[in-house]
Amino acid sequence: MKPTRPLALVTAFLVVGALSYGGVQLWSHYGTPPGVPASAPLTPAILAVIILATALGFRSRLKTQREAVQRIADGEPTPPLLPGQRAAKPLDPLQAARAVMFAKASSMVGAIVSGVYAGYGVFLLSKLGIDVYRTRAIVCGITVLCGLALVAAALFLEYVLRVPPSGPEDGLPKDGTKTKSAAPTRPVRNRPDGTFPVRRESNHSGS
Repeated sequence: MKPTRPLALVTAFLVVGALSYGGVQLWSHYGTPPGVPASAPLTPAILAVIILATALGFRSRLKTQREAVQRIADGEPTPPLLPGQRAAKPLDPLQAARAVMFAKASSMVGAIVSGVYAGYGVFLLSKLGIDVYRTRAIVCGITVLCGLALVAAALFLEYVLRVPPSGPEDGLPKDGTKTKSAAPTRPVRNRPDGTFPVRRESNHSGS
């Protein structure tokens, strides 16, 4: 699973923003532009908080797991548990994969939501003298910030759950590309010295 590319998110934000601006401008030629609900920032804001809390929880569990593995490798004893404290459970790979997929989808949703309200907000910049449009522009700005916060939280969750690069002990260099190891050479027994092919001379006994 490849990490989310920031360029894809920026492209989605710009494309959706341009479409939103063009759609609202076309709508205004035939009537009043559509309204903006005051609860628009709530959904991306709540998702951003949930994803950020999930990322912090995963980071704490992974840190505890790495410390336990390092302690075992160093031969240090495991510290006793305090009263009421539970042993840290290892992270389930399937759970981590689901969290990464949710983060990838959330980052794209955040970029799209931000693009929609950014395009609408740019359209409203020329109408800030009207109270109704000024209020809509403020709501659009807050929604854009919440959408960007959702993108940042989703990217942070992906960063926490990234697979660490393999080291030289795994046969991989620092850049992560696998190199072909030289095939083991098999010793050749009874190999005569000199240039091949070697012609063996037979000893003839004369009388």
